[in-house]
Amino acid sequence: MKRKIECPKCHFSFTWNDEETIVECRQCGTIYRLKPANNVPPVLMPGTGRGVVDYLTAPGDRVIANRPILKTYIPKGWEYSCGVLKDRYDLVSNPFVFSICFLSPDHNAKIVFNGESFYKHIDNTPQMSMIQGRLDDLTVSRSPSFRRLRSCMTADEYCDSLVIESGLSRLSLIGESQPDEAEKSVQEKAVKSFISNGFMNGSADWAGRTYSGITQRGIQMKAYAEARVIQLMKLSNVQTMQMMPMGGMFGMRMMPQMVSQQINEVFWETQYDFMIIAAPSAYDNAYREFEKIKKTIEYLPGMQQAREAALALANNALMNISNAQAASFENQQRIINNTQNYTSNIQHQIFESNSASHNKTANGYSEMINEVNSFNGSDGVVMASTQFDNVYQSTRDPDIYAASKGGPFDFGIEFEELKKTDGNY
Repeated sequence: MKRKIECPKCHFSFTWNDEETIVECRQCGTIYRLKPANNVPPVLMPGTGRGVVDYLTAPGDRVIANRPILKTYIPKGWEYSCGVLKDRYDLVSNPFVFSICFLSPDHNAKIVFNGESFYKHIDNTPQMSMIQGRLDDLTVSRSPSFRRLRSCMTADEYCDSLVIESGLSRLSLIGESQPDEAEKSVQEKAVKSFISNGFMNGSADWAGRTYSGITQRGIQMKAYAEARVIQLMKLSNVQTMQMMPMGGMFGMRMMPQMVSQQINEVFWETQYDFMIIAAPSAYDNAYREFEKIKKTIEYLPGMQQAREAALALANNALMNISNAQAASFENQQRIINNTQNYTSNIQHQIFESNSASHNKTANGYSEMINEVNSFNGSDGVVMASTQFDNVYQSTRDPDIYAASKGGPFDFGIEFEELKKTDGNY
């Protein structure tokens, strides 16, 4: 059955057979993989390059929704795949750090591109790991506005880390490149852009380093890594929870309080990074293809739209976190107040119990010294000599009493026998 479909890349409408799973756009030539459901839009399918500049997206990301967000030259016959990096340092998973992997036809060379990635510097200490769930200050209008927490690196250090994380071992540095005038001009503009968006100062660093290394299978490879790193500083107001001394009926105690502190924070951004890993015989050709990619790669308006959507998601996440923290703090205060009230009630009960116990003991000593026993009369406590075993009070006149030795005595209904107080009066 024929159905109508719209190409998400060039928006050309055409018909297709709903039994087919792979479709090629008749206008731009882009190939799509179609999902079984007829009402699901087509998904851009990574294929092979045509040796021209082409448009790319992240097929598996629902927020990007297959909108073209970057264009670049793709070497002819090279396989390519696009996606977004999932960074372990970020609460919202850095949804729009774009990544492309190019693989040569003989699989002897690979080129990897990663887009800009913004970090907040932290020291590698156990104490600092406590704050790794926080988002950055979203009031600074700089995208991407996601905090990734990681120790600041120079461009040289970052290139080294890229090659180490690729899995090569026994690395040796065999060459270094220096930034040209065009690169220095780009760095200067990048720093000025950050300063105009709320940062106090910044500096830029660039590196291009060539390595020799061995794969896990023992195959000799040549690698190249290139990155631009911007280091930044900003004066920030940070809300932190601190234990503060507070007074109370039981003396000073430590209570949690929200405290605002103004501190200098260090941020850094890798505006891009490239890495080439190739067999020595394939390296020169791979480097030539890399230079073409680097000259043509460019973000499209779709990237900014995707980041704005991501910023809205991050703001919602930040609001939810703030609300949860506020609710948690209120609940904590409620628990503390309830605990204090309960403790206070217990203390009062203890004081009252101790006082009653003290009075009872004192009364017992007093009776023993005076050789009397106490009885509960109808109008108060009645004292009688210990020589009497039973004491009675008149039901008609409470001032008339009777007593007996050696056991109870029946005085009739006009008298009522009194019970001993056991000192509890």
